[in-house]
Amino acid sequence: MKKYELLLVLPGTLDEKEAGKLVQEIKDSVSANSQDVELNNLGKVRLAYPIKQIRYGYYYTLVFNAEPEAVKTISEKLRLRADVLRSMISHFNTSVTAAKKITYSTNEVGVTTMMEKGDREELVKSEKQPIATPAVKVDLEAINEKLNEILDNENIIPGV
Repeated sequence: MKKYELLLVLPGTLDEKEAGKLVQEIKDSVSANSQDVELNNLGKVRLAYPIKQIRYGYYYTLVFNAEPEAVKTISEKLRLRADVLRSMISHFNTSVTAAKKITYSTNEVGVTTMMEKGDREELVKSEKQPIATPAVKVDLEAINEKLNEILDNENIIPGV
């Protein structure tokens, strides 16, 4: 048996009780063909684009152990349900768990970096080193001469 994850999107037009009942029916259906079913509610979220003129959806994940033939059966049953906006079954990646969260870090320059929590300490250590700036000597007298040359030019504003 392999571990799988089912992502469900239910219509946001339902209230929370109706969505809860519907996901419980789906969970019971999945339990009939698999073992160790774990339900996670991800909440109501605005969809990236409307599906069947619906703009919001309830997101749920079901993690379960099943044989590949049982997964095909579950997928076919979900495809026949008109009350599910989207569903997707994928292999459950055990290396990415809730303990490994993704964090974002923005440095002084404004570059944002995405990383796992454990990698953040390494990035912070590397960012504490000062940013090397090129050493260019500026001659203020040359700048003043150039500004005077520009201001002395009578054709600065055309047509005047």
